[in-house]
Amino acid sequence: MANQFTLPSYIEAMAYMSVAAIAAASESGMIGIRGEEELQWMKVCNMFGKFCNRGAGGVASAMLASVAMVLVSCISAFSLFRLYGATTQ
Repeated sequence: MANQFTLPSYIEAMAYMSVAAIAAASESGMIGIRGEEELQWMKVCNMFGKFCNRGAGGVASAMLASVAMVLVSCISAFSLFRLYGATTQ
């Protein structure tokens, strides 16, 4: 029974890691757009617009893929607990 629970756990861990990676990439993109005055980082998207547009497209497509991965993870967990859940006697 333990083997049935290991694969969904790995799938959920990968989904959470992809969400964390997208959050980090989004924050880096926002620093590129707005800059960071306290750290003396200037805005770069006004100089490298094409680069920032491609980065935004990459983050958006990764976000869609991550949402799909979380959805698949939820479906997998639901199916697993439906099959091996508590039985009524």
